[in-house]
Amino acid sequence: MKHILILTGFLIAGLAVVAQVPQTKSFTIPKKGTVVLDGKNDAWSPVLQNHTLPKPDGEADEAVKKHIQEELMKKYPRKEASFRFAPVDTPLMLRNFIGNTFNGYVPNDNDMAISDSGVVCSVTNTTIWSKNTVTNISHGSYNLHTITSSLGLLQEEFDPKIIYDPQSNRFIAIILNGFTDSTSNVLVGFSQTDSTWGAWNFYALPGDPLADTSWTDFPMGAITEQELFITVNLLYDDSSWQSGFRQTIVWQINKSEGYSGVTLNPLVHYGIGHGGTSLRNLCPVKGGSRLYSPDMYFLSNRNFALANDTFFIVHINDTINAPGLSLTVAPVLSDAEYHMPVPALQTFTDSLIVNDARVMGAFTENGLIHFALNCFDTASGKDCIFYGIVDSVAGWDVAGHLYTHPQRDLAYPNISYFGTDSTDNRSLIVLLYSSPTTHPGTGAVTFDGLDEFSGISTVKVGSSYINMLTGNERWGDYTGSQRKYNQDGFVWVSGGYPLANHTTRTWIAELGPGDFTGIQDYTSVNDGSLLFPNPASDRITVELYNPENNFLVFEIYDANGRFIKNLFRGAVIKGSNEFSFSSSSLTSGNYLLRIATGTGKSIAVKKFVKQ
Repeated sequence: MKHILILTGFLIAGLAVVAQVPQTKSFTIPKKGTVVLDGKNDAWSPVLQNHTLPKPDGEADEAVKKHIQEELMKKYPRKEASFRFAPVDTPLMLRNFIGNTFNGYVPNDNDMAISDSGVVCSVTNTTIWSKNTVTNISHGSYNLHTITSSLGLLQEEFDPKIIYDPQSNRFIAIILNGFTDSTSNVLVGFSQTDSTWGAWNFYALPGDPLADTSWTDFPMGAITEQELFITVNLLYDDSSWQSGFRQTIVWQINKSEGYSGVTLNPLVHYGIGHGGTSLRNLCPVKGGSRLYSPDMYFLSNRNFALANDTFFIVHINDTINAPGLSLTVAPVLSDAEYHMPVPALQTFTDSLIVNDARVMGAFTENGLIHFALNCFDTASGKDCIFYGIVDSVAGWDVAGHLYTHPQRDLAYPNISYFGTDSTDNRSLIVLLYSSPTTHPGTGAVTFDGLDEFSGISTVKVGSSYINMLTGNERWGDYTGSQRKYNQDGFVWVSGGYPLANHTTRTWIAELGPGDFTGIQDYTSVNDGSLLFPNPASDRITVELYNPENNFLVFEIYDANGRFIKNLFRGAVIKGSNEFSFSSSSLTSGNYLLRIATGTGKSIAVKKFVKQ
């Protein structure tokens, strides 16, 4: 929690903090009901889709938005841009598989979470889907409408989010329901066990919490050790973004109440703004390697700006009912401008809608806040990813980076911490991509924590283009990303890709560092090579016979198969060879030395003990 204290200190001492008059409203929310998710209770899986549902934030004023986009495209036409991919390892895709089925809803709105025990949960606009990745057994799909209707909420559901809590070993689901002030609810579910397939405690938060005839849209969520924070946008009924947006609010909820199934006693923070203007689309900053407490940070920006360099950090400093609980807003400046994105191109006449430049994902680790958003690159005329780092030590200005592909449009990023220790600030970016010559798909990129990006690792590419609506196609509106909390340096993601019939589907993948090749059935590798001494206290030697001139890789893993270090990569000549290394950097314990070919085939895996 050291970096949380640093962040707080700079917010108080180093930033132009705008103190908000504490505006909170308390609620008492009894449990709406218990829902057991299993196939038996969802045999019919009903779906109703309204193709005229409002776009995020209440159907932004399309005339204004289109004018801004046309100005950008006219001033900065598309062109082939030179781009150097840095020598940063692309993330390696490991386990990956198909997720939620397509039920006629656009867009997918993909989000996912995975437990320490390997239960992965994926949500889209119509379903919640679960699988045990250890046993490889799929639990199946459960319809969101079956959940809402069983609780007496008969409006249409949308914008689901899913969160895994590594401290409590539980899941939290967020589902919106209803599009008017009298029907809008924020449905929040807390799993009763460590599996998504079982009993959940569900609560219905009012979608018009300030009783000012507004309804709730576009939730985002994150957790600390004690609490759940949900940000939502309040909109007027039947209004556009320009006339309909009222404000973004924050729900602050005690997690233990939800897990226990007792009455919730949340707070709503409202009136969050700067310079007389309400902030919108507050993105919560999740913990990087673990949960932090009690502070929670949020990021906002001018997401419909033609060009802007300002971001806003919102800070809630303590838990519900704490004597010093406060909310502050501080503007910070970026050294790079961001621009509202334009429609992305695909291998079809219909373009793909990229909503705006709101912050899509953020985490904090090692005294830094990392975040990512949709952006437009004026040098290439293409959509790109804006990646920002807020450094408390450097005075809180934002170091901005544009990640642009020479041929593809990139959009809808989400990020998670990809590093392994206090000196490692790598992150994993999941994103959607498309181009006039490449079908839409999902990709992943490594950021080295300083200023360099890897190339794009393909998570899943579509077999065709997207064509589900008349005119431009819905594409996002978000992707899923979560670090595997008990496995350093591994992140799970979810995104979309089109099928041959031009509809979209969900794909889920596990991603590891680029120098990780994995160990498969190491007990079966018995090549006669000799490792000594074993146990070892200093230097270890392995003698092996190489049947032909070959490129070999020597790697160290822990006893659970987690990658530790690449020792050597290079050409090894045919015949008897001897390789040695110092074990002084290893702590006492059991390890594996893996020798593999350049194609990844293991030729020897040796167990050894470091004393």
